[in-house]
Amino acid sequence: MSERGASAAKALAKFEALGFTHVLMLPDSESRLLYDAVGRSPSVRLITPCREGESMAIAAGLWAGGKKPLIVIQCTGLMEAGDALRGCGLGPRIPLRLMVGWRGYAGAIASKKPTDSAYTYTEPLLSAWGIPHWHLMRDEDLPLLDTMDQTAGETSLPAAVVTGFTFRP
Repeated sequence: MSERGASAAKALAKFEALGFTHVLMLPDSESRLLYDAVGRSPSVRLITPCREGESMAIAAGLWAGGKKPLIVIQCTGLMEAGDALRGCGLGPRIPLRLMVGWRGYAGAIASKKPTDSAYTYTEPLLSAWGIPHWHLMRDEDLPLLDTMDQTAGETSLPAAVVTGFTFRP
């Protein structure tokens, strides 16, 4: 079994292979290395919105303009962005592609107390919104980005991968 957490370099290579033109993200402790990798990419433009909800609107606008954005967001940011997700993705049927950092996952599976409530609500929230999602926990899971991308494209609705561990170099 491979190391926990996906390689930021391999994730970026997958973003490039899938043709993502922009990555919208606010850096956090788990995705810092991915943020750095995207920031160095000559082919994928990094956009750092002010708030997570703003990333939904920017991505919807980029998509309407013929671009292919990816939103990288922590689960607490997803919760903050719920209305924007509804109004810019679900309602108008825009295929927003999401990579959601599952804050609290590592602690919860290690039975660390107290359990971060963000962990508890992440999957039920995605399910309540009808957003199909897959777990991207290691390099071997990177092909799930293809599945997420294809699902969003075919349904013209948001789809997500959920990451539970810190990105590695």
